[in-house]
Amino acid sequence: FLMDRARRLAELEDAEPEDRVAGFLQRLPVKYRGADLWAISSEDHYLRVHTDRGEEMILMRLADAIRELGEDNGLQTHRSWWVSHQGVSDARRANGKLVLVLKSGREVPVSRTYQPDVRAAGLA
Repeated sequence: FLMDRARRLAELEDAEPEDRVAGFLQRLPVKYRGADLWAISSEDHYLRVHTDRGEEMILMRLADAIRELGEDNGLQTHRSWWVSHQGVSDARRANGKLVLVLKSGREVPVSRTYQPDVRAAGLA
């Protein structure tokens, strides 16, 4: 099991960014294959995967999903959120806090810790 997981992680490190997203989306039901990945939020031991085709829950740790997707596809904005560069439509302040707005209209929090990364990526 551990050898298989290590082999898969090594293969992912060499994969192109688009291939990493496609591989991640294979974890979802068939209707989400080929979807545009917008964001991932964690809820207890599950992840809510936000796409242009809707949302789906999967059992996975956020840290593992971020590692699998790689740095080129998006960034973590909060301890419980990761966003894809292509999923963000706007950035604004709400009650004095920075939030990103997904193409679906859903607001994603940006903690102070991750604000420099969000700005460096050109998302805010």
